[in-house]
Amino acid sequence: MSNDDFQFQGKYIIKADLRCLTGLHIGGTQEGFEIGGVDNPVMKDPLTGYPYIAGSSLKGKMRSLLEWALCKVYIEDGKAPVHSCGNDPIYKAFKEAIEDVNKPQDKEFKLREFEKKINKIVEEKEKINKEVEEFRKNVEEVVNKLSNSREEVKRLKERIINDKLRKLLNNCPICQIFGVSAGMEISEPTRLTVRDAFPKSTTIEEWGKWLGENIYTELKTENAIDRITSEANPRTMERVPKDSVFEIEMVYDIYKDTDRDNLDNVFKAMALLEDSTLGGSGSRGHGKVIFEKVEVIERTKDYYLTGDKGEEKVVKVRVPQKSHKGNPAELNYGKLEVTWGDTSQRIEDSEARPSKYLLSNWRKKLF
Repeated sequence: MSNDDFQFQGKYIIKADLRCLTGLHIGGTQEGFEIGGVDNPVMKDPLTGYPYIAGSSLKGKMRSLLEWALCKVYIEDGKAPVHSCGNDPIYKAFKEAIEDVNKPQDKEFKLREFEKKINKIVEEKEKINKEVEEFRKNVEEVVNKLSNSREEVKRLKERIINDKLRKLLNNCPICQIFGVSAGMEISEPTRLTVRDAFPKSTTIEEWGKWLGENIYTELKTENAIDRITSEANPRTMERVPKDSVFEIEMVYDIYKDTDRDNLDNVFKAMALLEDSTLGGSGSRGHGKVIFEKVEVIERTKDYYLTGDKGEEKVVKVRVPQKSHKGNPAELNYGKLEVTWGDTSQRIEDSEARPSKYLLSNWRKKLF
C-alpha cells in the first residue's frame, strides 16, 4: 500500500438517537454467582452502572446484515465466517492454481481446472469468460518466467496473487467500510468507526422515575418446556427497557473519492438493522430498534489541520418516517436534503457537493 493510494481528505460524523422499541439485551460479563441471580446480565458502565451499547455490537450487526444484502457471505463446510476478500471462492481458486504452476506443461491443465471451478461458482457467462481470460494471461506470464530463479518466480506469483486480491478489495464495500481481517496479505485503512453508545440524560431520568432509584434494567423470565413432561426450565434475562434512547456516533473517514460513493452503504446497513434486531434473543422479541434525529456533519482535512471551523458543513437530513408514537418526524439540517425511511427520493444540493456523494438512490439499489 503506497501513500499515493490513500490520502486523508476528511470525515463524516454521523449522529443519531437509537430508540429501543422492545427490550434490548447486549450481553455483559457475569461478575459472580448467587442464588436467584440473573443468568444473562447486560453490559454496564463499571463507573455509573448504566447499561450501554458497545460499538463492536452495533458495528458487527451492521456488517453482518450488509454482508448478506450484498452477497458477501461465503459458506464453506457448513460455516460462514466474517467476510474477507481472501475467502472469496474465485480468489481462492485463482491463488491455488497460480501457486501450483511449476512447469510449462501445467499451463493447459491448470487452465482447464480453473475454468471448471469457476463454472461451479459463477453463473454469468460473461464473468466466467472474463475470469478465465485473466487467469490465462497470468498463467502465461508465470510459465514464461519459469526459467528464472526460484525466488524470482515466487515473487512473480506473489505479485500476481496480490494484484488479484487488490482488485477485489477495490470493489468490496464491506472490507473498505468495516475493515480488513488481520490475516490478509494486503491491508488498508478502516473507514467506519462506531463509538460506544450511552443512554441520553432524559432516558436516565425516565429510568429513575419508572423503575426506581439506581435501577436501570428489567428482568424477563423465559422458560424452555420439555415436550414430554411439560417441565419448565426457567432462565432470567436482563434487558434495557422499551423506549430507552442511546446516543449513537459513527465516524466515516475519506481516503479516496470513491469512499464518498460508499457512504450510502452505511445507511443501508442502518435501514437493514431497523428491520432486524440488535443484541441477543432477537427471534424471541428482543432488540427491535429505530434511528431518530439522524445528523451528518462533514469535516474536511483543513478543519483538523488549521482549526478552521468554517471547514465543517452540516448535512441536512429529512426524516419523513413514523416516530415511536406513530407520528411523522421531520428533522432538517444544513444544505443537503435527503429522504430517510421512505422509498421516494428527495435530494437537493445547491452548494455542498454532488448528490451522488451521499445516499443517492440507496433505497432503490438495495431493494
